[in-house]
Amino acid sequence: MTSEAGSGIAASVGKSVNDLLKMADTRRFQAIPLPPRFRLKTDSKIRQIETRNVIGKVEGSDPSLRDEAVMFSAHWDHLGIGEAVNGDKIYNGAGDNSTGCAMLLEIARAWAGLAQKPRRSAIFVSVSAEEGGLLGSDYYGKHPVVPAGKTALAINFDNYLAMGRMTDVNVRGADRTTAFPIVEQAARRYSLTLAKDPMPNAGMYYRSDHFSFARVGIPAFSVDRGSELAGTPPGTGAKAMEEYYAKRYHQPSDEYHDSWNLADMETYARFGMLVNMNVANGVKLPTWRDGDEFLPARLASGVK
Repeated sequence: MTSEAGSGIAASVGKSVNDLLKMADTRRFQAIPLPPRFRLKTDSKIRQIETRNVIGKVEGSDPSLRDEAVMFSAHWDHLGIGEAVNGDKIYNGAGDNSTGCAMLLEIARAWAGLAQKPRRSAIFVSVSAEEGGLLGSDYYGKHPVVPAGKTALAINFDNYLAMGRMTDVNVRGADRTTAFPIVEQAARRYSLTLAKDPMPNAGMYYRSDHFSFARVGIPAFSVDRGSELAGTPPGTGAKAMEEYYAKRYHQPSDEYHDSWNLADMETYARFGMLVNMNVANGVKLPTWRDGDEFLPARLASGVK
């Protein structure tokens, strides 16, 4: 909305735009009705596409616990062929999310190769249609291979910049679960600082595949990239992320380059694997902390 249009709407209730913004900034703000009416028109197309989630499983070593599982996920879809940008219409999705897929596959390979498997099983879910609105993960949440009440923890991987070793990691939402001490322990093991959410107003927790699992009660979060790049001045990593979102995110230019440094992907994959390995060997199934919005679904799934 333009400033001019906003001023007109504010004037309809005897206020200025600044007046309304100040009201919205107060803790006890209450919405007020506005007299203007709007008429909007848009064109949309609906098409039906058949796609698949791809799932692998490694059985646990404990006969009494192998019907429970930890979970890893990443989305394998991207935008495909679309509007051309600088003559290129192939939306490769190299960062978003071939990086997460590579990490998922490598964790699965490493887990399957363990001489002594963890007590609980592990499932590896490569979901489709994330870019269409978390549709693949939503389907899995409603049709799980391992029931939600027997899924200990779900860790998701989505979009890494492959620019080198990071010194921090973002695990927004992990602190809402009883598995958080295990997450903190793994972070110390890999000398990673747990970063604060850089965009708390963006609701990022609700915009990636782990959200579909949380909705059915499974403690879930994404292992997201941090913003501090080892061996560089503070802010270097954050600046690189800003450039990525401005020039490559969801554009044909999100392509693989030989200059990629995969050290961050390796560290984050090891970190996520260690978290789930410790959960898979743990005594109790994790749950959501008291008062969390997802706790009722966890209780309904049978986890106390």
